Amino acid sequence: MDTTIAVTRNPQAIRLKKEARALFWPWCGTMIAGVLVVFFPHSRSAADLAVLGFFFGIPLLATLSLGNEFYHRTFSLWLSQPAGRMRLWGEKMSVMCAAVLSAGAVTMAGMFFFALPEMNLTYNKAAAVAYILVTMASATYWTLAARSTAGGFILIGCIFWIFYIFLGEIQNLPQRDGLFYAAPPPIAATMAIFSFAICFSALMLWLGARRLVRFQVTGGSSEDLLTAGPSVIPEIWARWFRSQPSGATLNLIRKEFCLLRPIWVIESFVVVYLAFLAFFRLLPVPPVFLPETLFEWIVLGPVAMTGLGLAGLAGILSLGEERTSGTFAWYMTLPISARRQWLIKLLVAMFSGLACSVLLPVLTLMAGGSIYGSPFLFVHAGAVREDLIFMPILILACFWCACAANGTVRAATWAMPAIAAVPFTTAGGLWLGRELANATGTLKDHVVSSFHLSPMAFANIIDYADTHVLWLFVPTLLVALLQSYRLFRTPPQNSALWMLRCLLPLVAVTLLWSFSASVGFLSSHWEPFQEARRALDKFYLDTGKLELNGDDLARSSSFSGLTWRWLRGSKIVVAPTQSHLPGYLAMIHLASGLECRLTVVRSGGTSASCGKR
Repeated sequence: MDTTIAVTRNPQAIRLKKEARALFWPWCGTMIAGVLVVFFPHSRSAADLAVLGFFFGIPLLATLSLGNEFYHRTFSLWLSQPAGRMRLWGEKMSVMCAAVLSAGAVTMAGMFFFALPEMNLTYNKAAAVAYILVTMASATYWTLAARSTAGGFILIGCIFWIFYIFLGEIQNLPQRDGLFYAAPPPIAATMAIFSFAICFSALMLWLGARRLVRFQVTGGSSEDLLTAGPSVIPEIWARWFRSQPSGATLNLIRKEFCLLRPIWVIESFVVVYLAFLAFFRLLPVPPVFLPETLFEWIVLGPVAMTGLGLAGLAGILSLGEERTSGTFAWYMTLPISARRQWLIKLLVAMFSGLACSVLLPVLTLMAGGSIYGSPFLFVHAGAVREDLIFMPILILACFWCACAANGTVRAATWAMPAIAAVPFTTAGGLWLGRELANATGTLKDHVVSSFHLSPMAFANIIDYADTHVLWLFVPTLLVALLQSYRLFRTPPQNSALWMLRCLLPLVAVTLLWSFSASVGFLSSHWEPFQEARRALDKFYLDTGKLELNGDDLARSSSFSGLTWRWLRGSKIVVAPTQSHLPGYLAMIHLASGLECRLTVVRSGGTSASCGKR
């Protein structure tokens, strides 16, 4: 029998393959995020990826199956197949559950055993399993309610936050005498968690199946919670956002704000929530950089995660929705240059993302603090400063993904791997440079030794570079900015190979820059004063003044090539120190005219300085 005929007679197998194909790459990304921490147990970036893979990858896999139907406008076609809705739903659920359970097991193991070993408690593992069960059971209902992957993802996050608050209250019951006030033991708490999770999951499964049976596709299938719905802006304000007969640039800006309307709607809820917390003084005083207690995580965790999500959506949503709806090609035919359209999109995305993730929350907290006499009562200046640096980078990275990918969901899917590729590549470049510098020395070492300069000539620069790592990503950000304009004008392709090709220049620039910085000056381990001391300890016996030149000292000692070159042509005068401690003072007159003072105490102390004669 012909293989093609045999396959076409099994439509269920074709549908299962279609579901598996849609979830394959996100499943691979989530699995890699959970496995990386096993191979890099001491890497903070790998640990963060494992946590993000668990809390973001699981709901993404759960909502992607149905969300793809809305995204590709094939939901009506999927329902019209010659099979019952429950059977179609069962096929989707089987593939989705297999992907979620396998990815959840790997990321949960990576998170509890490697990323957060201090959280490896029975209570926390039970909560993690309950989270996976609730996410799988809730995905159908909330994705159908939102009519999109992104909307279902957000709604599941909100429900899980409420669930987390419930668990936190169970864990933090006060320790008092009496049956109803005693904190439950771990077994009782675990049973309570599983009982609640199973009951809630069963309820959501029933609601999801009921909604699917009664679901009717009305209006455009592209409508979803994030891009459609009744206007929440007063009419007097809404007029300003409508296109006018004149002013092409202003009309483009208005269009961008309309496309980004969802993040402003979500931000309004964030502002109300923060105002409530500030008014009732539920925020920590003094303010903290990171939450420290469970209550602080419950109160501030959703705000922080929502801020990150809004910053990412600000960079993705506008261009992604235009390419999804097919209107981007039409906008490119307008008598307005592509450069101006690209710049307007980038600036509006940057402004909206910063306003929603930093500016408006900070102003709300300042207003709440002013009620109690101090505007900065709830504002941590260090956290605001870090956010003003990190958020623009996140917005630019997501905007780059929107320029390279074809659609909102695809850009959001590639955002985390693209962002994670940069620090991992930087770590690889630094490691390669360190290995080469250990064998040959850094470029700074060669310059100092060849021109007989002070070994401490670039100490301030090196100290600044070690404490401020942002400069390592400056070339990558500049290349990403320029490349985003080129990708903005280029029709994207729906393939992983295309995204990898787009990412390759950023990886190459990051690798070369980090390697150059490491082999240039960061990985310097050359210590000429220590080598000179070891050699002088053999020559000088605290008997008086000793004069010798650097060439004689180099021939009689096992100097490195760098130190031998640095001391070539120098004159060294050694005399006892004036202190009561045994030791000596060596004056090293370099060939360049510099004079270095090396003070040695026999008990082990050493100090050195260089200056003009």
